[in-house]
Amino acid sequence: MNADNAVFLPDALVINVPEVDEQHAGLFASLARLKDRCVESNCLPTEDATKLLEILRVHCATEEAMAREAGLEFSSHTAKHQQMLKGIAKTLDEVREGHTDAFSLIRYLEYWFERHIREEDIGFGLRLQDSGAFDGGGSARE
Repeated sequence: MNADNAVFLPDALVINVPEVDEQHAGLFASLARLKDRCVESNCLPTEDATKLLEILRVHCATEEAMAREAGLEFSSHTAKHQQMLKGIAKTLDEVREGHTDAFSLIRYLEYWFERHIREEDIGFGLRLQDSGAFDGGGSARE
């Protein structure tokens, strides 16, 4: 895992699927950088927020592809991803329009990330490992 990002992922949130853990660490690192930029500028840098949303979309697609490859039922998890992405996009629009402050969005993201990993991704990681579809490095087996 990238050492610069690893410090942002608490041990309790590691799911032992390296590719997903790397992405989780990167998401938390991106969120920390976004928070710092918001404090410095006292506003939400739109480009950074849009980039974070795209990173989230890629992450969700990665998990969904891994589940598909492993033959796991993932529709409920996917629905939660879609609900979260829709909610973040809506809140970003509200921040841009001045109806919501950037720090409310950041608090929501921090809460959602941690809760989602605890309630969904840890179990997903175990099911993924049990499926045997991925080796210990998180790569698909041929």
